[in-house]
Amino acid sequence: MDPTPHRTSPGFPAIAAVLILLAGCAQRLPVDEGRLVIALPGTPVSVDPRVATDAYGEQILQMTHASLLRRDAAGNPAPDLAETWESPDPLTYVFRLRPGLRFHDGRPLTSADVRYTFEWILDPANRSPHRALYRHVAGIGTPDARTVVFRLSEPYAPFLSSVTRGIVPAGSPARGYTPPVGAGPYRIEEVTPDGEALLSAFDGHYAGPPAIRAVTVKFVPDSNVRFLELSAGSVNFALNGVDPDLLPAAGKTGRLVVEEAPGGNVTYLGFNLRDPALGDMRVRRAIAMAIDREAIVRSLWKGRADLAESILPPGSWAQDDHIAPVPFDPVQARLLLDAAGYRDPDGNGPLPRLSLTYKTSQNEQRRRVAAAIQEQLRQVGISVEIQSLEWGTFFSDVKKGNFQLYSLTWVGIGDPDIFHHAFHSGSAPPDGANRGGYSNPEVNRLTEAARREISRGKRREMYRRVQKILARDLPVFPLWVNRNVLVRDRRLSGFVLTPDESYVSVASMRIGPPTPPAASTGAPR
Repeated sequence: MDPTPHRTSPGFPAIAAVLILLAGCAQRLPVDEGRLVIALPGTPVSVDPRVATDAYGEQILQMTHASLLRRDAAGNPAPDLAETWESPDPLTYVFRLRPGLRFHDGRPLTSADVRYTFEWILDPANRSPHRALYRHVAGIGTPDARTVVFRLSEPYAPFLSSVTRGIVPAGSPARGYTPPVGAGPYRIEEVTPDGEALLSAFDGHYAGPPAIRAVTVKFVPDSNVRFLELSAGSVNFALNGVDPDLLPAAGKTGRLVVEEAPGGNVTYLGFNLRDPALGDMRVRRAIAMAIDREAIVRSLWKGRADLAESILPPGSWAQDDHIAPVPFDPVQARLLLDAAGYRDPDGNGPLPRLSLTYKTSQNEQRRRVAAAIQEQLRQVGISVEIQSLEWGTFFSDVKKGNFQLYSLTWVGIGDPDIFHHAFHSGSAPPDGANRGGYSNPEVNRLTEAARREISRGKRREMYRRVQKILARDLPVFPLWVNRNVLVRDRRLSGFVLTPDESYVSVASMRIGPPTPPAASTGAPR
């Protein structure tokens, strides 16, 4: 998810002029003072791990709140607060905490805090959007201060993936935008809505304190402003925060380095199947066939994206690589609309076959994508009104089902159980992310069975069948997977680009002598 409220854009010529002025200005920068300044393209909706669902909130929490387990760069479970774990039987998981753990305020972190965190999420009165992920938890035992025992009501294969949830102290209330205390490498000193989050190194972290002592996370919604701040040095780190058009200029500033690596987050077009028109599979397929994804990737993303046929990240062990892509075929799209009863009312005249609204954030690049899709759908007789909304309002509307079309990006998918979370008929918000009202008994059956199946091979076959059904029904239309692009000050090092845009390795970063210029910043395709 990559939202950005719209502001007046100065345009590239104005940016170039500002860069010339900046080049002649000697000034002491945050990096000179040992401060890392990260620009996020939007404001997080929440920084409480029990309720946060948006990418920006999750990325801050990766730096500030520790979990029982985390995911390594390959997406596999790795130790965090728990140094060991075992599953003596399919219904039992035992975690052994590291000795001497403490929260940022000095309180010891024990098994009681772990139990409280998950019981808070499971309490229906708290309305946590993560509650459905733990519905199989029948009980949580704490035989001693360092041991946590989860007992499940039935086998649940994705369980280890589900415990990458930040732990908070027992008794922590939910206090709106005020975050609860964490135990990650950085503590939150202050969060200002629509402003910034100030973080400081936590000396009591089990892995030792981070080398960079101070971090500012600035919420900078305007893409041109982000680029100007990077160029000026008031921001020195932006992951997927610079528009493709500006990347060549970023590499020429002398201060900045551009790094590129494969991505794993899938952007998709969502449909509201409760809508009379969009509830018709033929209309959804016509829309998909009217969109020239390759042209959009080539022109707007400058080749830094790959087409997607599933919402699973590339390389997932459950990925079906044999799904036939939806072709760009406007002629067939018009025939499908005819068959669905949406005939052209006036031939080459201005009247549309169908009128729809498309909701998106105010991120400038997302607005450009929306405009491209709007024009492509116009070519087959579908009129589209674009509604570009502030991130909080946009995401709230999506979760409420208040849309016809929308576009978002799935960030950080670690297990193919996402198919249950996003497409099971019982996973409507707030119990899941089936926002479009999709219902298919076979998908329900397969995703339920895959949760209970321990064999990865058998799970893979079930999920491949699910993907074939979804490719036919198109409750959402997978669009593309963007490559991850980091723009950073040359003096920063140690950050590891992962497919899921993880910020975990911020704690491993250092400030040192400038990195020599690279021969290449990655070749767009």
